[in-house]
Amino acid sequence: MEIKVGEIIKLKREERDFSLVEFSKKVGISPGYLSQLENGHKANPKLEIVLRIIRELDIDIDMLLGIERPNENINLKIPSLLKLVLAKDRNFKVLEDKEALKKLCNIIDKALESKYLIEDKDLYEMFLEDIYIQIETTLKRYMAFQIVKNVI
Repeated sequence: MEIKVGEIIKLKREERDFSLVEFSKKVGISPGYLSQLENGHKANPKLEIVLRIIRELDIDIDMLLGIERPNENINLKIPSLLKLVLAKDRNFKVLEDKEALKKLCNIIDKALESKYLIEDKDLYEMFLEDIYIQIETTLKRYMAFQIVKNVI
């Protein structure tokens, strides 16, 4: 899978919750020009524009240009939305399993239903954070079980 510079810029911009117009003003270019960069219709922008973009989005220029250093864990630099894009194929395989899909939908339904039971916005956000932490903890436990099982 080939990731283009514009895709990384767009994903990082969206991860930072900047609108196209808002971010284009921040870096001093037109929204149309930024859109062309992100969609790959405009190539070779001026270096000063690239530098303003990477500074505002806190993007490592080596990562943006696809330069890998030996013994470097690139996963530490990939924005979380980009990780979702990279995991897309793997997620589709999970969603093809009807039993897994049914269980996942039930979990999501419960989380969404809870919004109406926990009316306070801050409490609901804490609830979602608790669910996230519990999923992480449970995943680590099952990964440890898997390691022990493979050793035995």
